[in-house]
Amino acid sequence: MRSSRGATKSQDPRKSLTPPAESTASQRCARRRRFNVGLRVTAGVVGFGLVAVLLVACGHQETRAGDISSQITKAGADNTITVSGRGTVDASPDEAVVTITVETQGADPASALDANSKTTKNVSDRLSAEGIQSDAIQTSNVSVYPDRTYDPKTGKESITGYHATNSVVVTLKDAATVGKVLSGTVEAGATNVSGPVWRVAADSPSVTEALKKAVANARTKAQALAEAEGIKLGAVLTMTEGSVDQPISPQFDSARAAGTGSVAIPPVSAGTIEITANMTITYSLTR
Repeated sequence: MRSSRGATKSQDPRKSLTPPAESTASQRCARRRRFNVGLRVTAGVVGFGLVAVLLVACGHQETRAGDISSQITKAGADNTITVSGRGTVDASPDEAVVTITVETQGADPASALDANSKTTKNVSDRLSAEGIQSDAIQTSNVSVYPDRTYDPKTGKESITGYHATNSVVVTLKDAATVGKVLSGTVEAGATNVSGPVWRVAADSPSVTEALKKAVANARTKAQALAEAEGIKLGAVLTMTEGSVDQPISPQFDSARAAGTGSVAIPPVSAGTIEITANMTITYSLTR
C-alpha cells in the first residue's frame, strides 16, 4: 500500500510537466492565427506602399505633362487638350489707307477754323475728282487750339494765335490711285499726308486661307501631344479665332510740299504683305 501511494505521488510531477493534448493543440492554433495575422498586416503594408509609389509616380508624370505650353487635362476632370495654331499667307493687298490733314492758323478761333474749312473743302473736291466715293472718306479729327508763347523774363504765357486741324482717313481699293491721291491732295492744300497702310480686307480669300492653315497647325500640335501621352485625339469642343495680323507700311510725309503748286506723283508699289492668323482650339481626348 505504501509503494502504491508512492507510485501515485511520483506520477503527479510528470502530469504537471506534460501539457494535455487538447491544450497543446490550442496553442498551435493560436500561433498559426498570430502568424496569419502577421502575414496579412505585412501584405497590407506592402500593398499600401505600392499604391503610394504608383500615386507618386502618376502625380510626377502629370506634373511634367503640365509643363508644356499646351494644356492637357487628365483624370479627375474632363479629358481635353487646348492648343494654339498659327497660319501665315503671303498676299497682294487689296486696300490702301491714307491719312490727310489740313492745318491752318488764325488770329482767333473763328478765323483759324474758317480758313481750315475752306482748304479742307478743296481737298475733298480733289478726292472726288480722283474718283473717290464719299463712303471711302471718314473724318477722324477736327480741333482748334491756341498757340501759346512763354516769356522767360516775365514767367507768363501769352496767346499768339490759334491753330485748326482737320484729318480725314481715305480707304482706296485701287493701288493705282494711291499716288494720285497723295500728290493731288497736297496740291489742293493738305499740309500732312501719311500712308499708304496696305492691308487685306477681312473677307479676302487670303484671310480665309490663313485661318485654315492656323486650324491645321493647331490639330498637328494636338495630335503630336496626344500620341506622346498614348491617347487618342477626339472631336473639337471649342474654337476661338485670335487676331489676324498685318504689317504697317512706312509713312509718306509731304507737309513741306503744301502750297507749291503742281506736285509730282510719288511712285507707289503695293508688293505683297504677310497675313498671320491665330486660332485656339480645345479637343476631347479618348483612351
